[in-house]
Amino acid sequence: MNFVKTNQQFLKLGLFTMTVFLLSTFSSKVLASSNNLEVKQNTILLAESDRNDKRICSQRGVNWSEVNYFESKNYFANICRQPNGKLMLIAGRKSNPNQVLELPVEFNQGYLAIHGNKTFMVRDSSFSMAINGLVIQKEQIIYQGK
Repeated sequence: MNFVKTNQQFLKLGLFTMTVFLLSTFSSKVLASSNNLEVKQNTILLAESDRNDKRICSQRGVNWSEVNYFESKNYFANICRQPNGKLMLIAGRKSNPNQVLELPVEFNQGYLAIHGNKTFMVRDSSFSMAINGLVIQKEQIIYQGK
């Protein structure tokens, strides 16, 4: 009889151990996935916060307004409307957002700004810069906001 009771106790201990193991494994997965969700949400908030620092039309004056905003991997560009109604391109490198280029811009199937022999074009799909008509840099737009 003792043999049967001992086996029953081992069986109960084994079932208890398996239950604890399964519950702890499930809890770990839930915690891991909720931590990943938290990191992703913070990353999105950081990107939006960083982006808002580069949307600078309203910083130029009370009556300046944003017409469009673009980002590529390395650059950002604001298309701003001045109080006189003319459009202005304010663009720069993401790595140095305080150093920007400000140029009057024309709109014709994209935004075109000319500075000496350099031409800057911003379209819905890409940024490009040309010197003497030869495109030397082109990047795909990864974000556009109006």
